Amino acid sequence: MFGPAGIPRVDTQAHPQLTITMKEVEQQVLPDPNQTPYPGGTCPAVNVQKTRVWAYETADKNGRILGPARWPAVTLDIRRHTPTVVKYQNELPQFNPSNLVGNIFSDGLVQGVLTVDQTIHWADPNGVMLQCMAAMVDCTKAENSDSPCCKPFTGAPPSVPHLHGAEVPSQFDGGPDAWFTQDGKKGPAYATLYNAGDGTAVYAYPNSQEPGTLWFHDHSLGATRTNVYSGLEAFYLVRDPANEPKNLPSGPFEIEMVFQDRQFDTNSQLFFPDGSGADVATSNLNGPPTNPDLHPFWIPEFIGDVAVVNGAPWPYLKVEPRRYRLRLLNGANARVFRLSFGTAPVFQIGADDNYLDAPVPVQQVFIAPGERADVIVDFSRLAREEIVVTNNAPVPYPDGLIPGVDQPGMASVMMFKVQSRQGRDNSCNPAAGECRRPNPVLRLTDGKGNLARGVKIDKVRQLILKEHESPGGPVEVLLNNTRWDGTRSPNIAPFFADGITETPRIGSTEMWEIINLTGDAHPIHTHLVQFEILNRQSFDADGTITGVGNGYIGLDTGNPATTIPGAWAKAFGSPLPLQCDGLDPLNPCPAYGPPLPYVIAGETVDLPNGQKKVPVVGGNPDITPYLINDAAPPSPEESGLKDTGKANPGQVMRIVMRWAPTSAPLIPGRSLAGINLYPFDPTTGPGYVWHCHILDHEDNEMMRPYKVRK
Repeated sequence: MFGPAGIPRVDTQAHPQLTITMKEVEQQVLPDPNQTPYPGGTCPAVNVQKTRVWAYETADKNGRILGPARWPAVTLDIRRHTPTVVKYQNELPQFNPSNLVGNIFSDGLVQGVLTVDQTIHWADPNGVMLQCMAAMVDCTKAENSDSPCCKPFTGAPPSVPHLHGAEVPSQFDGGPDAWFTQDGKKGPAYATLYNAGDGTAVYAYPNSQEPGTLWFHDHSLGATRTNVYSGLEAFYLVRDPANEPKNLPSGPFEIEMVFQDRQFDTNSQLFFPDGSGADVATSNLNGPPTNPDLHPFWIPEFIGDVAVVNGAPWPYLKVEPRRYRLRLLNGANARVFRLSFGTAPVFQIGADDNYLDAPVPVQQVFIAPGERADVIVDFSRLAREEIVVTNNAPVPYPDGLIPGVDQPGMASVMMFKVQSRQGRDNSCNPAAGECRRPNPVLRLTDGKGNLARGVKIDKVRQLILKEHESPGGPVEVLLNNTRWDGTRSPNIAPFFADGITETPRIGSTEMWEIINLTGDAHPIHTHLVQFEILNRQSFDADGTITGVGNGYIGLDTGNPATTIPGAWAKAFGSPLPLQCDGLDPLNPCPAYGPPLPYVIAGETVDLPNGQKKVPVVGGNPDITPYLINDAAPPSPEESGLKDTGKANPGQVMRIVMRWAPTSAPLIPGRSLAGINLYPFDPTTGPGYVWHCHILDHEDNEMMRPYKVRK
């Protein structure tokens, strides 16, 4: 069965109250290699068994099953302005080795093969994480083998569903600290509409936002990478016929597809390399844990060797020679997909959870983890042909393993088998200028690298992306050199008692300049709000281009004694603050927070649209003197509203966002700061988060809370 396309979607107009249960189930993931064609991959000659996965089961209010527990789960079909109430039940079993009978587990296998690292900041139902972080137990030493810090967690698994892309109250956002377990333990941000008993949380979704492609997935603090990898994800499609392109391909010609990569062991079970197995040296495609003395099981990025679409490895799908609407989602942990559809014409009509004004012809569909692309693929002139979908994006992006070169099985992802013609195609034709959005999208930018006319920016934030390295490799990845809990970053705690630095006003419009000081691209995701990418611009890292000092980062010679720090490292001052280790000249104060006070009184910036003295915050040296004159607008297919955007290494990604519904019109030249236009109050509750959507990064500090203020 090819994923959600084979299961009727759940119509929430007919079922406005649902129960979604998190379960462990067996699923036939790996098919018989002798019977199934694999267009690009190879199936190992093993005794194929069913695979244990974690999955969402969907039932109506009376308990009737509407969608069985499977990976990925049944799609929820939403009508805009019709609220949905979902009771989530966590029935995930804990791993119990005594359940093993021969090679078969009667219950609780998944947790036994996917290891949670208790030394990172995570949900931690047993309450040992803070002790482990403070003690810094060296797990490579034999005498520490019995320490709880050096053992995988095997209790009742924490879980919390996040509706990705939704305009929802923070109580029902499914934030990382809102987790709950089957046996009744709860995170500090846990919330529920009403008490439904242990192991449950009831969320109310207003569904008031514009139509588009959303998805829900697990978001447990420090365990998102393993919980999503286990199978906890599903589509959530918001529809509003009056505000959507007319006559889009529908019914069997509309198909949602989630692209992922996985590894499997010789027992057909999910394999997540974490340094705990004897074969990790050959099985972990991105190397073993980089710092096993600090984090015995955390790896910087998961890289798989099996291409999976809708839970099926290298699948094929029979299609008619006509136009299809494909809702594509990158649900991978770390892999970027750059997909080509052979000779089939492809037009993108939407990005993330909103429509573009008009279809954009694309040669490739380029999506990072968390991003969605709504496309129309035209097979009408390809009857009786086989179309192989290929991928050429390196992982990690942009300088990692290359599909087809370093990873032979990852260059081809799936195949379309085009049948003979079967009936007429009356759907809109993007090649003829049809399939257009009926009402223009909210314009915060003009899509060409400029702010839209009349947009008033209330505040600019300059925020850096930084990796904390050790000789073995990454220790943690940070937003603005600050940990998830900002009170653990010394330059934050004295000024922000709760450690939360991003506190935009309701109704305000801000520009965030995301300055990527790392070597990888990071998909940055914001909860509650959608943004528009203004532009991306390179900066001089070492001073060799602009001649300004030693650049923003500095000159790395490979030797700490001769490495020359740039503006960012120098801003920490000399001598360094007592909390800094000074071991890395380019990163002398890891996790300290920004080098300068987050808010400097009177610090302002002038904007190209004529705005003068706009407040700028963030605590980092101004990037302006180091900018290179190559600012580039977003590609046409990513020029609309988005909730996830790729921040490339060596560049500043500027995004513009407004804390108001995307459907609320812009009032030229006027700020709406202090005015709430949502049908709920986003200034209440635990707040929201922004983070990197590489799951392995967000699980180890690359996530920050933010709160909307009145």
